[in-house]
Amino acid sequence: MQRRMRGWTWIGGPLLVVLGLLHAGGHPARAQSEPRVEARVSADSVKIGERFTLTLVAARAANRDAMFPGVDAGSAVFGDLHAVRRGAVRTRRPSTARRVDSVAYEVTTFALDSARVPVLPVRLASGGDTTVVGTPPRTVPVVSVVGPDAEALRTPAALIHFPRPAWAWGLLALLTAAALGGGAYGWWRWRTRDEEAPDETESEHPYEAASARLRRLERRHPSGDEAVKAFYVDLTEALRVYLVRRVGVRALEQTTAEVVAALRRRPEVRDATIRRLQAVLEQADLVKFADAQPSPVESRSVLEEAQAVLDALEATRRRDDAQTRDDAQTRDDAQATDDTPSSA
Repeated sequence: MQRRMRGWTWIGGPLLVVLGLLHAGGHPARAQSEPRVEARVSADSVKIGERFTLTLVAARAANRDAMFPGVDAGSAVFGDLHAVRRGAVRTRRPSTARRVDSVAYEVTTFALDSARVPVLPVRLASGGDTTVVGTPPRTVPVVSVVGPDAEALRTPAALIHFPRPAWAWGLLALLTAAALGGGAYGWWRWRTRDEEAPDETESEHPYEAASARLRRLERRHPSGDEAVKAFYVDLTEALRVYLVRRVGVRALEQTTAEVVAALRRRPEVRDATIRRLQAVLEQADLVKFADAQPSPVESRSVLEEAQAVLDALEATRRRDDAQTRDDAQTRDDAQATDDTPSSA
């Protein structure tokens, strides 16, 4: 029996060593192949209006190209930060299989107390495959500027309390009940109108229908994972339905990259409008698929940017429609002139 145990010990020892080496070597290789994107700021705290540096760093496989946000992306991408200029992309190769790209932005902020740096999208492309990776959100403290006599500032004194008569309490209770009842009725009417609105706008012009859907989103203040995702789903659906009905792009069944590629094949759509639409759709993709949690202020900014993109697309379509009508009228006039018999 002892001889058998010694045999198992002699075989099992090297086997456990080999398994341990394989287990230890597997994780670094897998971790090394995964992309990693981060945002760095040059200061622990800034003053209002002070310029500082925001650096985006993307580490990934050497066969993938990194595409960073443009300086004109606006608050829909940069949140509380205002990008002034962007530097050149710098590349570092720690190994033959890895590449690290970085780009520095000169930014400033006018936020009070703190500036929130949202999830910043970085696109990683390899052939025809594009992946959007977001940086972890962070907050930059903003130092308030107060004069040297700040110690002399005092808060207002508390108001003197006067007892109210009993009838005032009764009147206050009646007003509170009336306000609650009116609020409940208004909420019910609002919910009923939102449920009926999609059926009413099906026969409307695509631009009017999309604008109506975006205006309804103005009354929503999303907070919480499900509410934020529903907000961005409705926002992008309004834009995609408009692209299907008005522009002729199959946006409901295409990814963001495919929608952008389809619009770039249309020379009448301006590049600036395509970039703005791409920023809105990619921000929504981060919320829907990467669990990003933008603040209500950021969501309001994305909604305003979506309406601006919709207005720009509609202006392009109306300009093209007018040109088409003018060309058709010119052809008809020329045809009428050719058909008119000449006088002897």
